[in-house]
Amino acid sequence: MEEQIIAMICEIKDDVQLALSLNEHSNIMEDGGLDSLQLITFVLKVEERFGIEIDFEQFDFDLMESVTTFTRYISELQKTASV
Repeated sequence: MEEQIIAMICEIKDDVQLALSLNEHSNIMEDGGLDSLQLITFVLKVEERFGIEIDFEQFDFDLMESVTTFTRYISELQKTASV
């Protein structure tokens, strides 16, 4: 799942070379360089790809401190969505 998240960031940034500098410890917003519009696009892609819904009003942006932290969050949402 971490590779998929990194691939989505690279796709949104339209920069395949970005994948060389991103890893599971990378901060999605800072290291990925997403601006506010790209962040919204990223979240929509994540929702579609993983079949989840992210509530922006309750979303804690600290979850984007690393790719690993964010993928754990997605996994938890998937578990509750399938119940």
